Amino acid sequence: MYDELQTDEYGISISREITVCRNMIDRQKKELARFEKQYGISTARMIAGEMPETGKEARDLEAWRNGYEGLLAWRQRLREYGEAYNALRR
Repeated sequence: MYDELQTDEYGISISREITVCRNMIDRQKKELARFEKQYGISTARMIAGEMPETGKEARDLEAWRNGYEGLLAWRQRLREYGEAYNALRR
């Protein structure tokens, strides 16, 4: 019985973390979309180096890259939490 309660607690905690990850992924996507609209190119093209880095744009590009890296990190966390959640449910 105790193990079931503990497993439920873990499941609830992991579910909360999954929600946080999804919210952060949505936030990062919106930030990237804002940069894409502002500069008229996709994040993939920016990452490939298709934009010049001058003045204010250099700061924006750094923030854009950081946002992209953040998105990748949140997606990885979401995968890990998903795997942990699925393992608990088996």
